[in-house]
Amino acid sequence: MSADAAEPTGKESSKDAIPTAVFIEDIESYMKKEGNAESALEKLQRLYNAFKFIEQRLTQKKAKLKIKLPEITKTYNALVQMEEQSKLGEALTTHYELAQSVFAKAKISVHENDKVCLWLGANVMLEYPRQEAIDLLGQQLSDAKEALNITIDDMGFLRDQITTTEVNMARVFNWDVKERRKQKTTEEVEAS
Repeated sequence: MSADAAEPTGKESSKDAIPTAVFIEDIESYMKKEGNAESALEKLQRLYNAFKFIEQRLTQKKAKLKIKLPEITKTYNALVQMEEQSKLGEALTTHYELAQSVFAKAKISVHENDKVCLWLGANVMLEYPRQEAIDLLGQQLSDAKEALNITIDDMGFLRDQITTTEVNMARVFNWDVKERRKQKTTEEVEAS
């Protein structure tokens, strides 16, 4: 059996750690405050890069959770099946994987011994009473599902912040183009 019993699930939301992108309502007053388009775009680009970094970390976290969930579920289901079979007082007949695509049939006397071993990671295995292992894996399964939902929610929030920042960058760039055209037109009028 395998489980990452010692590993924290990371259930806490990272929304508080994600900066909030504020939509620029009045581009004229924003640009007066910022000074010039280059500094405003540079500031927005730094924020955008921070969002992309956070997005990368959340994507990795989501991928790890998606790998971890089936493993925990498989182990949990096997332990529940062992527990049910032990209540019947019969040996459990199962197939286990010897190598890739090579399976063997085994009879396990689950009614005689209620101990199971779980891999904790880092080549560490620990023996648990079966019911304690079921409780532990049930909690881990619940925590992993909750962490996945929180991560997906955080990714949605982050996507909104990235979109807002991209729109703000486009608005600043367009404002700069418009101002340059005005300035060029003014210079042409003065030159004539």
